[in-house]
Amino acid sequence: MNTGLRKLGLLVATAALWFGAAAVLAPQMAAAKAPNIDPGSCGAGAGPIGDYCDFIDTGEDVVIAHGSCNVLFSCIVLGNGTRIGHDSCNAEAGCLAAGAWGGSSSIGNGSCNAVEACSSAGFLGGSSTIGNASCNALNACLNVGGFDATSSSVIGNGSCNVEGACWGAGGGGKSRVNNNSCNGVSACVAAGANGGNSTIGNSSCSALEACELAGIDATSVIGNHSCNLANICVSDGIGGNTRVIGNNQFN
Repeated sequence: MNTGLRKLGLLVATAALWFGAAAVLAPQMAAAKAPNIDPGSCGAGAGPIGDYCDFIDTGEDVVIAHGSCNVLFSCIVLGNGTRIGHDSCNAEAGCLAAGAWGGSSSIGNGSCNAVEACSSAGFLGGSSTIGNASCNALNACLNVGGFDATSSSVIGNGSCNVEGACWGAGGGGKSRVNNNSCNGVSACVAAGANGGNSTIGNSSCSALEACELAGIDATSVIGNHSCNLANICVSDGIGGNTRVIGNNQFN
């Protein structure tokens, strides 16, 4: 085969690969949907929707259920794909910039109803998942799972409902707070941040600064019904160490 025929064969093969890839990507591109906002949300007709909800990009795949984002500027600068359940984010800047700048944010029902409660959750490439009836206090879950693509925060149901309770958890690291936990002032601030990994069980760390900085730049595992006294497990596992606390400890 001469050089011209080889080049022609290469061009045909390349074109086939390109069109094949395009055929695979086409359904994915078509699957992106415009924002799905319940009529009872984003101001519920009280004013221009953009005063309550708007998007950093196109707003594709954003879903906002009933009775949410009904306070001015509560859900502005949302990232694509952000999910907000019903009766959530009803406070000024309550969910501002959630999932923005390439991040991911999912907020459950009856959550983030306080000023800046979940502002910047999962922003800048990070990931944030917040369950039901959680993060209902000033700055309670501000910046959780945010800052970069290594950041991840999962907060269960009924957790982080006191001022600043879980601020910055999982920022630049990984944090998991299970159900009914971290219900104390600054109880779990920056848990699992800065390259760390923090796991907090059910009904744990519910006291003033009880588990603040747990697993920052380290690994910390705290079991169920543990660390429910002020400052009792602060900085647990800090400095590259690994610390495991079982169930029903340090109460």
